[in-house]
Amino acid sequence: MGFQGSFPYRISFFNVFFRKELPRRPGLPYILVSAGKRLTEKKESFRKAVKKAEKERIKKMKKVIGILMVLMMAVGMMIPVFASAQSVEGHDFMWVNCADGKTLNVRQAPNRNAGLLYRVECGTKLFVIESVDNEWAYVCAEGKAAGYVMTKFLVATKPGKYEITEREDNFRKVKTSYMVIAQPRGKNTQESVGLRVKPNKTAKMVRHLMAGDTLEVIAVGNMWSQVKDPQTGKTGYVANDYIVRK
Repeated sequence: MGFQGSFPYRISFFNVFFRKELPRRPGLPYILVSAGKRLTEKKESFRKAVKKAEKERIKKMKKVIGILMVLMMAVGMMIPVFASAQSVEGHDFMWVNCADGKTLNVRQAPNRNAGLLYRVECGTKLFVIESVDNEWAYVCAEGKAAGYVMTKFLVATKPGKYEITEREDNFRKVKTSYMVIAQPRGKNTQESVGLRVKPNKTAKMVRHLMAGDTLEVIAVGNMWSQVKDPQTGKTGYVANDYIVRK
């Protein structure tokens, strides 16, 4: 049987007999120390959480900055093509027209020995990015990578049907030559077209043909025929649209 006195805890016969230490109520210093310890632990936990969040934020920012840098580099590469291109002789677009009618080489650098990217046919439209010097231009064909071409093979206006020299390998020798008659250029004229030294209407003229003049065909191309002129004995080229077989 125990008794309740002025002590804060109940004392029983069992406690006294076995001299068991009575529990003590925590004092104010202990409470303050414990509270301070818990506060310190919470502060440390909060600090670690903030530090972790800051690391994650910096990591995300670096990722975003990396993406932005890639985009800026891509835009920077495209700007010369679409916005600030310098043209050859004041033209943004030019056309290929090689003197021999062959394809034009597009190279990796403004040098005849530079690697070949691809070839473009005469009459191809090219976007001029910039003029490198008087000999080379940096250009881009539709659907192709940009490269360098020689400016002497570029013209400012789109060449017409007969202004592109027909390639020599287009002509097929005929087994037996045959005669053709020159046709007039229009309904109200007896003038025909010119007999040219090359299969191009801008080439030097052998002579001006008149409707009814006869010519001997020795080779046939896609747009021109190689003929011999009985009147002068010279060989030249005449457009296929202006001759008919005799």
